[in-house]
Amino acid sequence: MFGNFTQQFLKVTLTISILILIPIVLLAQQTGIIQGEVYTIDSKPLSYASIRLKDTRYNTAVDETGHYTLTAPVGKYVLQVTYANYTVEEVPVTIQSGQTLQVDRITVQSNSTQLREVIVSDIQRNKYARKETQDIARMPLANLENPQAYSVITKELIMETAATDYVSALGQVPSAVVSNGVNDSGNGILLRGFSTFNSGMVRNGLPVNTRAVSEIFNLEKVEVLKGPSATLFGAQVTSYGGVVNNVTKKPFESFRGEVSYITGSFGMNRLTADVNAPLNKDRTALGRFNVMGMTNDGFQNEGKSKAFGFATSLLFKAGAKTNVRFDADLYNSTKPLVAYLRNTNKLTMSNMKKWDLPYDRSLTSNDIATNRTNINIGAEIEHQISENWTSRTSYLYNNAGDKGSVFMVPMIVDDNRIERRYRIFDDYSLNFSVIQQNFNGSYKVGSVENKVLLGLDATFYTNKNLYMVPFFAIYDTVSVKDQVWKPLTRSEVDLSRGDRSFGDGIDDSKYNVSSAYLSNVTNISDRFFVMLSARVNRFQQGTIKSYSPGQPEIKDENGKVEQRATPESYTETEGYTQVNVSPKIGLVYQPIKDKVSIFANYMNSFTNIAASRGIANINDDPEQADIIKWKPEQANQIEAGAKFELMDGLINATVSYYNIKVTNRLMEVTTGVNIQDGEQKSEGFEVDLIANPVRGWNIIAGYGYNDNKYVKGEENILGKTPAWTPKHVANLWTSYKFLDNGVKGLGFGAGFNYVDKVLMNIADDFYIPSYAVINGTVFYDQPKYRIGVKLNNIANIKYWDMYGKPQRPFEFLANLSFKF
Repeated sequence: MFGNFTQQFLKVTLTISILILIPIVLLAQQTGIIQGEVYTIDSKPLSYASIRLKDTRYNTAVDETGHYTLTAPVGKYVLQVTYANYTVEEVPVTIQSGQTLQVDRITVQSNSTQLREVIVSDIQRNKYARKETQDIARMPLANLENPQAYSVITKELIMETAATDYVSALGQVPSAVVSNGVNDSGNGILLRGFSTFNSGMVRNGLPVNTRAVSEIFNLEKVEVLKGPSATLFGAQVTSYGGVVNNVTKKPFESFRGEVSYITGSFGMNRLTADVNAPLNKDRTALGRFNVMGMTNDGFQNEGKSKAFGFATSLLFKAGAKTNVRFDADLYNSTKPLVAYLRNTNKLTMSNMKKWDLPYDRSLTSNDIATNRTNINIGAEIEHQISENWTSRTSYLYNNAGDKGSVFMVPMIVDDNRIERRYRIFDDYSLNFSVIQQNFNGSYKVGSVENKVLLGLDATFYTNKNLYMVPFFAIYDTVSVKDQVWKPLTRSEVDLSRGDRSFGDGIDDSKYNVSSAYLSNVTNISDRFFVMLSARVNRFQQGTIKSYSPGQPEIKDENGKVEQRATPESYTETEGYTQVNVSPKIGLVYQPIKDKVSIFANYMNSFTNIAASRGIANINDDPEQADIIKWKPEQANQIEAGAKFELMDGLINATVSYYNIKVTNRLMEVTTGVNIQDGEQKSEGFEVDLIANPVRGWNIIAGYGYNDNKYVKGEENILGKTPAWTPKHVANLWTSYKFLDNGVKGLGFGAGFNYVDKVLMNIADDFYIPSYAVINGTVFYDQPKYRIGVKLNNIANIKYWDMYGKPQRPFEFLANLSFKF
């Protein structure tokens, strides 16, 4: 079977390639040359500045004399000059066939001695609206040409908001809710009513497990794509709400660095360093190195965390047309883990605020903290095949693992009592290995221009898990009325675990995914763009091996049977193979060229589901359930909206409406028995605004409305809203920085995040109340140093995340950075 599929797969891929390459060969594209020079205002060459034709892959560098030469296809472009990864100048140019365009001297508004000391980001217009990226569409496509809504969070915004973790860093993503995940493990982002916790994360375009997301010390930016995106990124890493691409820091030609220290409330101490340097005289070898150390006590009586991270990125210019990159990062953290509250249906009150659970007292202990290490190792070769074609070969190894980790699992007994249960993972290891090959090109059919992507990738995933059985063992029962709770100790957890289990559960699973994908954008006219994309995806799940030791009957303090006796068991769930096609269609029309675009798309994602016990019809007897090979779940989105880049880019906005329909939802009929008859609909609209009304003043604002419910399924869920899905989400951040005169560099900012109430459990009406958290900052930013103060939760409100975990009260942070 595998051999037949491989042959068919190669035939389809070869056919597609030939169909695209024929017009390229027959219609060779005409080219022209651009020449010019870049100087500073004191007439000194700006050596090693980067020259790029905006939203294309055509680029070069300024030489030591200040000159540059660039060959590219005929057409109209914007010539972009960047220095130290910041855009410092943009000039419109027109390339004509066989001719050399001599561009007037570009003069950067800073003298040569001050340029290294100027805060380069201040030169940019609307600096937080930097949406130029080749990662979103996997090809050079401008924001106004892209038929999909997306947001980009830059490192400058992360710095200005004094973010200390992933949650605070992504606080300004419109309509998104960012959290530490269901079990306080990894990062989760709710997009369009669906969480990315189990999927939806990529690193530099390649899949990673959410437990292994890079810590923010090594992030250049975070790109958040809205809607099902399996066509270009693969089903194994895309949630139905979107995908999050964490783009790591890369080296550039200048020597620059920054060391930063943050301290403040709850024992916060965080030190980071970022150093970039050429590694040889001719700057064909570049390196960038980042390091981070952090410790924080947390605001509760227990909850201390500490972390260390190191990252490096190397670039070698192997030739005029070839670049080789290596990058790696290691992140190690230690903190206690608390799962979300369970059994909220046993509470008589309606919401978290009305319950007397102590806000500043932890249900866990520092003594049972979990140590976890995440490792990413990547390599990439980029080669310019011809004037119109480039090749990019990428590889990533990603590992997340820990030994002896303990999850505290709070189980509600009644209004006054909570069982503190726990689950131990003796040895847990997740591994992703990914190899990807992309070809990007452009061609013409007659006078019609096309951009095309051809890609192949393969993902190999393994999960080895040695865990405790039963899953949730009881440590003790505490009362919310108690003045103190008995301390939790690892030694007592280990002892009580021995009373309950003399063996461990073992899970050993793996899957492989191989895909071929194609995306073609046709410029029907200079205002009308059509995107047609498709992915052929082959998913192969290996045999899942699982061992569970026999367990005695367990009774609670009242003699009620908590767990029935279970015999020792060893099972092997048969693997399976599924082949899916994921399409994407996009339309863009610009009624006002390069200022306003109207877009629409149809996008798809899916989830492969392992075989399990189930029934085919709701009238079937669950006792007679058989093993069923399920169809993949399917999510299909229709989206329409408009994008605006007005006032020479000072206003950047996106407004969109979406409707996502998920079919083949697997629903549990009774314990361990499923039926595939569920259907879910999520629709809503979003507004995203990034503005720079006057020089030095920046505004970021967003709003999202989401109506999410089950429209088909069992009677007990029909018409209900899934847990953890708020209807309204809003964000605002505004800041002003003086750029002239004696107070130059002084700035201040303020903003808020609002999240509507959410249900904790679809089976009852208990909910987490809505909240609005207000934050503010004051800073003094100079070329050699930066001093800042950040105030989080200024109103000192009590609020909980979607999973019922208390969040930080008023927090004071102070920041000091030195730059060189």
